[in-house]
Parts: sequence; C-alpha cells; structure tokens
Amino acid sequence: MAKLFIFEGVPGSGKTTSAKWLATRLGENAKLYLEGDPQHPADYESIACLTEKQFDEVEQECPRVRGMAIQKGERYYISYGSLYEKDPELFERLKPFDVYELPVEEYIEVALEKWKEFVQQAKSGTHEYILECCYLQNPFTFLLAKHNCSKEVIFNYLNMVTQVIMELDPVIVYFEQDNIAENLEKIRQERPVEWFDFITWYYTGQEYGKERGLSGVSGVLYFLEERKELEKEFLHEASARSIMINNTNADWERIHHHIAAELKLK
Repeated sequence: MAKLFIFEGVPGSGKTTSAKWLATRLGENAKLYLEGDPQHPADYESIACLTEKQFDEVEQECPRVRGMAIQKGERYYISYGSLYEKDPELFERLKPFDVYELPVEEYIEVALEKWKEFVQQAKSGTHEYILECCYLQNPFTFLLAKHNCSKEVIFNYLNMVTQVIMELDPVIVYFEQDNIAENLEKIRQERPVEWFDFITWYYTGQEYGKERGLSGVSGVLYFLEERKELEKEFLHEASARSIMINNTNADWERIHHHIAAELKLK
C-alpha cells in the first residue's frame, strides 16, 4: 500500500476536509500534515534559509540565533514563525530570508533536498503520510505566480520531485471543479478578508500578474484557471498515480467512498 497520499486542487476544493477524513480512516498509523504546519516534513513554513555570510551578519546583531539554527551543508535554517509575537524585531529580520524568497534555482535545490530528507525518514518507519498543497499548489504559486516561470521549468522541477517520492508509492488525489468563480465566491464569504487580499496580491501583483495586467477577482480567477489546467496536464503525464475527482457538487459521502474504493481501504 502507498505510504504517501497528497491532496491537491484549487483553494476551497476540499483538500483539508479530505486529508483529515483519510487520516481518520487510516487510523493511528497515519501522520497528517496540513498546509501551514511549521513541522511539515516535506515543505517549509516560515523557515529562513541563510548562507554562512548572511547568518554571520544576523548573528552579530542577534547572537541568540545561533541556538535556533540548524546547519545543513553551507546553509542555515531557522524557524521564525513563532517569533511574530515573542520577538517581532527578530521575526522581521529573518523574514526576508524565507525559503520562498530565494531565487528560483536556489529554491529548487533547497526544496528537493527537503523532499529527499522526508523520503528517507518515511522509508525508515511504518507510518503512512498524508500531505496537502506541497506537491503542486506551493510550487505553482511560487514558480508561476511569483516568478512567471515557463511550463518547462515548472514541469521539470515537479518531475524531479516525483522521482524522489516514487519510493513511497505515492497517490495524488486531485480535486477539480467546473465553476471556480462560484467556489471562490463561496470561500471568500467563509474566510477572513485578509486571506483574499493576500492571494489577490500574490497571484496578480507579482511577475505573472504584472505581465498580463491582472487585478482583482478577475485576475485571481485567470490565474486559478490556468493553474488548474497546467496541474491537470502535468498529472496526466506524471509517473505518480493520480486520482482525479470532480467535486463540483460537493457530495463528500460519494467522493470519499470513491477514494476509499480507489485506495482499496477496508
């Protein structure tokens, strides 16, 4: 049986709901990591990545970072998310070094190393891992929305990740919907205004959106539609097994029954 299950799809498509459902079905052997988890084994959440020179400069100002840093090769990693309230000054000092602020080439290198570490950890144990967003959503938002990378660059990176995780016999569960606009409006009513303001800026206010002159709700929808088509195209070509589910009607009992059957769960 697969040791890795990844849930993907556009915002509000049911990734978190279904990831939690699967964790319950798999029982105590399952390890669930949702988007934003600072302990995520395959992704970075509020993690600063510094070169030795950058680390030395920060340490001169804030000597306490030495005890917070984990050194891997020539890079230093510091989890800084918890500092937002405890030490705002240090939080702001480390924020510019976030992994997702790295240049594309360095991000790809660092991200692949993280996936390799995770696979080695997962192989050595007996747990089944359930993740969301980290396989497609995060790379697409970073590489496409932030840097406007070509499809070739994005697919090449995703293929490298896929090769790394194949040892875990992964299954990708992908949710798609017929009407993204309708779904987006629904989740806008459910989530804080700040959430939509942030994704609007991220999707339309950076390289991708600037080149296309995007803004507002229409710009967000434009990005999500393209992202969905590219993600589906990649999954059709990828070597990892994927289960494509149209959940426009949100019939979760039927959907979860279908997933259970596909995964041959008892």
